[in-house]
Amino acid sequence: MSRRVLASTTSHKREPLLETLDVFARLGMRDLDLNLHHVIEGGLAAATAASAARANDQHVRVVSGGWCDFFHRAPQVEDTFRSVQRQVEIAAILGASMLRLFFGRLSPAAYDASAAAVIVGNLRRLADAHPGTTFVFENHDGASLVPEICREVLAGADRPNLRMNFDPINFAKAGVDPAAARALLQPFMSHMHLKGLDGGEFCEFGAGDVDLTPIIEAVVRAGYTGDFTVEYEGTGDGTLRLYESVKRARTVAASLD
Repeated sequence: MSRRVLASTTSHKREPLLETLDVFARLGMRDLDLNLHHVIEGGLAAATAASAARANDQHVRVVSGGWCDFFHRAPQVEDTFRSVQRQVEIAAILGASMLRLFFGRLSPAAYDASAAAVIVGNLRRLADAHPGTTFVFENHDGASLVPEICREVLAGADRPNLRMNFDPINFAKAGVDPAAARALLQPFMSHMHLKGLDGGEFCEFGAGDVDLTPIIEAVVRAGYTGDFTVEYEGTGDGTLRLYESVKRARTVAASLD
């Protein structure tokens, strides 16, 4: 099957979104993972962004959401539920049914049976409130950089619309073997991020110290049918490096068909 390679707008959070979408379209980047920063923080109307994407023949496949912390207890967690409710509404306007979120900021040392019960309960509530949205949780910081914790939480929540957004480079940067994390988390993966790591700093996909090709091949051999989002979080020219990364990722994805 043909797996889509999405271009993330995260690298362009400081640039105006409508102009960014136009540039992406001119470069042939029409399948998008749209970061909600411009809407949530910048005040851009979601309908305006959706209209611009349609005019460029672009498709928002995934939206990358903002603040949330599902390790919080009541009443503090209500802020997260209100935030995510808005993000789900924005995603619907943009035509996306997949929303990338974070588990929360709890440290690995603070994770215990009590914390597990809290996040599992919160995630079940989230999933049941929005059955039409697939929530993919990224390994990003804190406890989520421990693959065993991610697996325990998602297995405990046990909802089909609660899935893993697997970012192998985030694991590698934290000193976690991304191949081992892949094997542990494969049953829960519905989306995957691609980028690079060079000397401990993020770089473009296809460059740096970590070759993701064997991991991507292993993911697909194990039955993965989802898309890939290409991110660029380095210090170089964001547009050029993202464009080159997308081209490389498309080549890898095509070789797996």
